[in-house]
Amino acid sequence: MQSTNYAYVNGRFVPENEATVSIFDRGFLYGDGVFETMRVYGGKLFRTNQHLGRLFSSLDKLGIGTVLNPEELRAACLTLIRQNNLGDGIARLYQTRDSIVVTAQPHRFEPRELRAIVSTIRVDGQLSRHKTANRLPYILAQREAHLAEVNEAVLLNQAWSVVEFTTSNLFIVQKGELFTPPLGDGPLPGITRHVVVALAEEQRIPVHQQSFGPDVLEIAEEVFATNSLIEIAPVVTWSRRRDITTRLQQAYRELVARELSMPGP
Repeated sequence: MQSTNYAYVNGRFVPENEATVSIFDRGFLYGDGVFETMRVYGGKLFRTNQHLGRLFSSLDKLGIGTVLNPEELRAACLTLIRQNNLGDGIARLYQTRDSIVVTAQPHRFEPRELRAIVSTIRVDGQLSRHKTANRLPYILAQREAHLAEVNEAVLLNQAWSVVEFTTSNLFIVQKGELFTPPLGDGPLPGITRHVVVALAEEQRIPVHQQSFGPDVLEIAEEVFATNSLIEIAPVVTWSRRRDITTRLQQAYRELVARELSMPGP
């Protein structure tokens, strides 16, 4: 069944099934681009400013000229949300050195529990801090996870420190305190990661951004993953309880409802 949704491609709103970019686009040829993925709640974007700020920071880091300014990108997203009659879903911004593509698609979000392995793949800390279009290390780690019949894989850096999951940031709880790898170790500066740290501090949960190895996962009381789409998901491979995970899940949903003026959870 063909999609009736529209997409924005290089200055034009076109039906998704007619959306194309050149075979010579550097994003297609080399992964030379960056992207952002935002969750849509009831037709409203969550934390757009933070996502756009990260996008433009990455574009600047890679030396990719901007085609649209933040307000124009926001307007393109909102136009697609209206045109596609989107309630809950995903908005995606993708800019290469040659093209810009924006999509907004419906998606049904279900609560998730994850199972994970520690990947053999190591990440480059210079690039892992950005959502680049070159995702090969993450795809290879995801393949390891698939072969192991789990959902996710933990990526390490060259110093053997935990960095993140393939599509999300990583947190552990030990003795009632929250730990997450510091940005210096290479994790993406996740929008949800930042929210979770702030929520924990509001609830007087001690937060530590410090390095740790994969062995710490085995002794953690709780392990959870965060990103804009899954919000906060427990990782049952290592979690023995969920007290703080559940508290933060509730606080996150309340924050989304408050910021977007939606009914509470």
